[in-house]
Amino acid sequence: MQVSAGAWQTSLTYGMLMAADFLAVITFSSLNRRKVNHRVKNRDPRWVGMTTGILAVGYREDPKLLEGCLKSLRAMRYQRNQRVMLVVDGNEPQDEYMAQIFLKIFEKQGAAVFRPNFLCVDREASDKERDDLVRQLAYHPGPVCIMQPHRGKRSAMYTGFAALLQQGIDSVVVTDSDTYLDPAVCKELAFALAESPIVGAATGDVRIYNTGTWVSFLSSLRYWFAFNLERGAQSYHSVVNCVSGPLGIYRMSIVADVMDDWARQSFLGVLCTYGDDRHLTNLVLRQGYKVKFSHYAICYTDTPIRFIAWVTQQTRWSKSFFREIPIQLGCIHLHSPWMTYALLYQLIYPMMMVYNLVNCIYFGTGSQISWWLVSITFVGMMKTLYAVKITGDKKFFFTTAYGFLYMLGYVPAKLYAALTLYDNSWGTRYRLTRLFFTLASVDKSASLRPLFYLLTYLTHVGGFFKMIARAYSVTSRNCKTTSHPSPGAQSLSSVSCTTRPGTLRLSLWLRDSLLLSSPTP
Repeated sequence: MQVSAGAWQTSLTYGMLMAADFLAVITFSSLNRRKVNHRVKNRDPRWVGMTTGILAVGYREDPKLLEGCLKSLRAMRYQRNQRVMLVVDGNEPQDEYMAQIFLKIFEKQGAAVFRPNFLCVDREASDKERDDLVRQLAYHPGPVCIMQPHRGKRSAMYTGFAALLQQGIDSVVVTDSDTYLDPAVCKELAFALAESPIVGAATGDVRIYNTGTWVSFLSSLRYWFAFNLERGAQSYHSVVNCVSGPLGIYRMSIVADVMDDWARQSFLGVLCTYGDDRHLTNLVLRQGYKVKFSHYAICYTDTPIRFIAWVTQQTRWSKSFFREIPIQLGCIHLHSPWMTYALLYQLIYPMMMVYNLVNCIYFGTGSQISWWLVSITFVGMMKTLYAVKITGDKKFFFTTAYGFLYMLGYVPAKLYAALTLYDNSWGTRYRLTRLFFTLASVDKSASLRPLFYLLTYLTHVGGFFKMIARAYSVTSRNCKTTSHPSPGAQSLSSVSCTTRPGTLRLSLWLRDSLLLSSPTP
């Protein structure tokens, strides 16, 4: 009976916490929506804000998606948008089609293609070749396309940032080559920044256009809540924790301060290849600036249509979330307590859900499991009614079904991401996991399947501990020698590097993440 009562207590607590969180989120998001509506309603019809430049990046994009993206950029209605730029992350013959599509779309606007054989991120700002390139990009009168050697999204964005800085543009609107922007995006995002000089970045309502499968359809519902509820509530407190990659705006003055650290971010000694949007947002927050959300800025983007690809995406995003926690911890005192709450909720809630489910199954009764399911369904219906009221779209009656996708894919992806933070790829190691599971499914004998699952688990856990071990074995020759010319000063290098057998790279990462840069503006 005591165990049963404990299960009941756990279920009741879980249900009450879910309801309390929803009420808080819906209250603050509604207040933010009302505030944004009021500002837009009272805006001067002739309002013109800061100058903007649009920066789109892509790598071997689907031709139809790229063409749609570029057409949406051409249709942009904001008279102070001074630049449209596409950076192609590749300069091989198989990448050439992207430049040809760009020239076709912007033929009447005087488009030009530049093909540097180097990366701006590898050159100092004073380098002559880099300086010549950014000047040509900045002063070309029409839209520009840059085809540079393949390195990844950050290096492509870095080149665009450097050119826009040279041009003297106030803010940059960033997007992906598979995203369609609403014609009013630049104006609405610039208006969000104009709320206050301490607003350093903003994002908008990211929607999904490829909703043909049950995975992508349920994801589209989740996107609406993630932006209009969660980011809306965060925006009321000016602490949006991630300016989404498909749609965002940043003040160029802040980008100039953080772009080098952002482009060269590493984790456990490995260069980071994903999570660029969350990291750039955190660097803005760490500077003491505020981050906003506007539901008037709308875009439509692509999402995985298959379960396997969706789980891979969620794993990648979860790794980025875990990796950025120390940076957020280093600046939560600069912002609203809601930032702390949102961080803890995103970290703890999935684990709480799993714990409650296991507790009910093993120690509870059928009625207690039913109560747990009812509480989840009740909160889901509350979200549904709110979404239907705001949008008038009855598709949100399927919102509760997302809970199954959440339990089957998102929660395992989050746990898996925590165990494989050492893996910085976009899913390469996941191919090994698929191989094990494929072999397990092909084999007729069910008795062999646990062996494949065990091998998969050991592969990831072993790799994780291997990377941690490497963090403790960095030799002193990797340390930078620092000399002090003053008499009697002891050399720092002899203390931190030479006299010790190694440097704890993980500790240095935590230390550097927690350090604050410039003071609050």
